[in-house]
Amino acid sequence: MGVVTRAQAKRMRSGGPDLISLLPDEILGSIISLLPTEQGARTQILSSRWRPLWRSAPLNLEPYGLASSIDEDVVSRILTEHRGVARRFKAPPHILDGDPATLDRWLHSPALNNLQELRLYFPPFVLPMLPIPQSAMRFMSTLRIAHFSCCQFAVDAACRLHFPSLHFLSLFSISISDDCLRTVLAACPALDKFDLEYCFYISPKPTIPASTLRFSSTLRVARFGQCQFPDAAALKVHFPNLQHLELRMVTISERSLHAMLSSCPALNSLMLTGNFGFRKFVINSLKLKRVGMYFGRSNTEIELEELIVVNAPCLEILHQRGPFEGNMRISIVSAPKLKILGRLTDNISKLELGTTVFEGPRAIRVATTMRSVKVLALRLHSLSLHLAINFMKCFPCLEKLYIKTHIATENMRLHNSLGRNECLDFHLKKLRIKHYLGKGSHLAFAKFFVLNASVLESLVLVVGPEMEESDWWIENQRRQLQLEKRASIACEIKFSSDDHSSYHRDIQEQDPFE
Repeated sequence: MGVVTRAQAKRMRSGGPDLISLLPDEILGSIISLLPTEQGARTQILSSRWRPLWRSAPLNLEPYGLASSIDEDVVSRILTEHRGVARRFKAPPHILDGDPATLDRWLHSPALNNLQELRLYFPPFVLPMLPIPQSAMRFMSTLRIAHFSCCQFAVDAACRLHFPSLHFLSLFSISISDDCLRTVLAACPALDKFDLEYCFYISPKPTIPASTLRFSSTLRVARFGQCQFPDAAALKVHFPNLQHLELRMVTISERSLHAMLSSCPALNSLMLTGNFGFRKFVINSLKLKRVGMYFGRSNTEIELEELIVVNAPCLEILHQRGPFEGNMRISIVSAPKLKILGRLTDNISKLELGTTVFEGPRAIRVATTMRSVKVLALRLHSLSLHLAINFMKCFPCLEKLYIKTHIATENMRLHNSLGRNECLDFHLKKLRIKHYLGKGSHLAFAKFFVLNASVLESLVLVVGPEMEESDWWIENQRRQLQLEKRASIACEIKFSSDDHSSYHRDIQEQDPFE
């Protein structure tokens, strides 16, 4: 990097050249390559110093969105005029709209020599599916990342595949034969991340070949979707270093699911989304840190009825979300590091937390305390102060409580034996109530926390837009909540129609596929 002299700095303070323009071309080119394509191209208008930089900077060609001003002609011109090395080429559906000749011409452009990342997103719902052009295979020796979406993946039998540097392969909503899939995977010795999701509107769901489940020790992240896992395939799984596994819209038996997970000794993150075929799921893992489960209601498929955490010494996040009417049984025997738990509902037929037992919304026995839990999410038909207090007794160190509710009854049974409550007195800092109606049980519930939560910092009441815009309604609510008597003088009360909950930020982590 160049050194800025005192004279140069003085000229800059007096309106001379800016600091960034004094950087070497290589650094400025790297900065430009990090910008979206359109913004990178616009740097040419900054000054004569910047004008030649974009044409020689590393090329990241990504036409963004349907409203992008980059069309087929612009892409062709960029590929003709650009002189820099090629890093990334992304062609979304509005570019690849049924014109294979144009795509083939682009892929043969010398500007894309030594391409490292190729993303081809073909138009969805197009039948027959468009094939991946054979010209895409010319980047085999240099590609590190490859995404192919909504297309038919087939390769010329005469083409000898070998992707020595490919570490991430994504085949999303795709049609591919078993033989072709085996050939492609065998050609990727360094594969680190693999995303395979078959086309969702193909019926019946394809059966995943056993060969795709026996990877080398390089694979760390994997996602499989829109397919069936036969027992014969799942029982032969071997992922010795897999750390993140996601199954999406997969049909798999209970036996196969547990056998598959036991063959992933390094697994620390598991996502199950819309899967069927098993009624019981048992977590018995020494390394799992995060488990997310999202499932729906089906009239034909076998669905989850029971979740049991037997032994999970590293588990920190357990998030499950099912249909509102779901009545699943949940038992947590041992999870000493559990920090985030949700979303529990008042429809759960039975909830066991150690020796604490809830049957639906009714606490049968509150004996075990789980002091590690800091974040709790509840989904309730109607607010119950009695239930909330019992949960706070079970999780005495709870700091954040998120509640989604619907019904506002006119009367709420107050808790007659509150006494001292460690959670209310020392720990609870954030409370968020979604679908707050400002009357009956909703008003009484919120008021209780205003008057009793000693360290509460934030109370967010998510209301309808018409309520948020009514100054009279909000002022009336503040008066009825008796804010002048609040237990925590630092507590901020906010009425919002913003539906986004920070609970989602609590449970989310960076997408391992990005």
